[in-house]
Parts: sequence; C-alpha cells; structure tokens
Amino acid sequence: MSDMAAADGAPNVIYLGDRLDALFGAGATRVICPITDPFVRHHGALGGFVRVHLQRPDVAPEAVLDAIRQMPGIALAAARAEACLRFDLPEDREGDIAVIAGKGIALGAHARDHDLSQLSGARLRSHGGLEEQVVPFILSHPVKADRAGRLQLRNYDVFSVLLNDVAA
Repeated sequence: MSDMAAADGAPNVIYLGDRLDALFGAGATRVICPITDPFVRHHGALGGFVRVHLQRPDVAPEAVLDAIRQMPGIALAAARAEACLRFDLPEDREGDIAVIAGKGIALGAHARDHDLSQLSGARLRSHGGLEEQVVPFILSHPVKADRAGRLQLRNYDVFSVLLNDVAA
C-alpha cells in the first residue's frame, strides 16, 4: 500500500483515459482499472496499474504506446507481449498496453469514473507500482540446502516453496 497524494494531501492521479481521449479522440481507447473497489478512504478504485485496450483499428498501437511513455509520472508502458513476458501474465487476458505509474502516482480511467469526494481529508493510498513488487518472503524454517540460492521467487510461489522446498 503506497501513498498516492501530493505534498498538500491532494490525490496525485493521472486520468489516463482523459489524456488518451484528448490525443486520439473519444472512444479510441478504453482504460481498465483492475482495482474496482470504490471505497474511497482506501483507494477509490485507483491504483498504480491500468490496462489500455485499443477500440478502433485506425489507432496505431505504437502511437498510443509512445504517447503514454512520454507522459510525466509514467514508470512503464509496455505492449501486451512485452508486459506478459516481463510479468508472467497470460496473453489472452491482457490489454493491448499495460501501464504502471511512478512512485506516489495513481492511475485512473476518466475523472468522472472516480468519485474522490469521500476522501474528506484522508490521503489517497493504493497498490500497483513497481516499487511494490519486492515483498518480503519470510519462512519459519530454512530452505533445503540443495534449493537455497536457486529459487527465483514471486509471491505466488509461497505455497510451492512451503510444500516442496522447506527443510524439515
């Protein structure tokens, strides 16, 4: 969970859908926010990651990708194949472009899609930036000697490691 507010406490949000509409026309793209819980005190359906789907065949993926990469506050914009390879994602479930915000910045679709009026003085906090990728992986028993140093772990590997790689 990261703070996604400016120094003055205002939410620090890039409404990517609004920006892409201004550049490519309304309806050319669709921005999907995977965090959809609108409980505003928590994260207001905003986070550090969104998917962009191209909606019209006349919009060049490279042009959209280039435009997003040039926006201040964007840490990473990757085409589907690159994002899937880098983050071990299934291609059939990924958007045309994956976008990750920089530290302390939230991404949204359109401003009208996110009601932040209920923040009432609370700072916006959410998930999804690259800095949140490293998560401590702590075990109560050592890893088997023949596996130590060879494991390349992701958060979803915890069950496999607990069942197969922990010394008795």
